[in-house]
Amino acid sequence: MRLLSSKISCLSSGCLSMIIFLGGCQIVTKRAEGTAAETSQPLLVDEKYSLTADRKQFEELRKEVPEQKKKENDELALLTQFFADTNKPPSEIRSKFDQLLRKKREVFQKDMTKEREFYVREEKKRRDIFTKELEAERKDFQGRKVGREVRSEFYDQLDAKRKDFFSSERLKRDEFEEATRDKRKNFEDYAREKNNEFNQEMRAYTKRYEEMKKSAPSK
Repeated sequence: MRLLSSKISCLSSGCLSMIIFLGGCQIVTKRAEGTAAETSQPLLVDEKYSLTADRKQFEELRKEVPEQKKKENDELALLTQFFADTNKPPSEIRSKFDQLLRKKREVFQKDMTKEREFYVREEKKRRDIFTKELEAERKDFQGRKVGREVRSEFYDQLDAKRKDFFSSERLKRDEFEEATRDKRKNFEDYAREKNNEFNQEMRAYTKRYEEMKKSAPSK
């Protein structure tokens, strides 16, 4: 992975100034190569978890920029802000980055909890409706005078309905759990990638910071 500093050198001074000025936090997509891939690449995680700066004021200026490139520029802008003050101790920069990542993780965890609570409510609602409908059918049938064969066939159909319903519900639950695992994995992969990028730039910054301290005139 290239150093952030080498990435920054590729930007024009005007673009970099605008990037640094922009400021908030939204989410990244998976890396893609080429313009066509950038415009079609699906989001890795929801944008609200991204380590980016708030760029709403300049969104109109960026409409023609591929979405993936926007996300990369946003993340670059945020990291640039972290290392903009060359007199800031590395420990202070690290603390701010860790705090940002922790807040993003908290937001993600809260959203995952809300999604699970919503699913459980909807699951219970579907189950309650089905149970009531099945019970209504059963009570309605009990009021009829029918032969043994008809009665047996009715209860067999009722039992088949029940099995089909709960089989479908198990499938829905499995799909929900799989989607949840994927979201968690995507978030953790993203957080690990951003942390590695930060660490790489932090090593370069720390080296420059220590050299600057050594070369500074003693008081």
